[in-house]
Amino acid sequence: MLEIKQNDSFILAENIFLQKITELEKYWVFNIDTGEHYTLNETSYWILEQIAENLSAKNILKHFVGYFDVDENQSKDDFLEIVNGFLTEGIIKRREKDGKR
Repeated sequence: MLEIKQNDSFILAENIFLQKITELEKYWVFNIDTGEHYTLNETSYWILEQIAENLSAKNILKHFVGYFDVDENQSKDDFLEIVNGFLTEGIIKRREKDGKR
């Protein structure tokens, strides 16, 4: 598992597109270069939306606990597992410290 610090910030990879149909509670992420796509649950999609809004890991985690009304320790573990999966799959990237992509 990759180390994620609370002051880390992430961005969606350039080739990533998010899609949701709220009425059907369906969520996807598409790689527009390769055609790969993943079906997501609401939690994973919510995290990607927050990343797309340029929030830091610390802020996303803080909002995550309140939004989903979950235990803080469990939510941190879940958050780290989800973000690590996104990093491994190339869905997100770490934002460079100078703010460049």
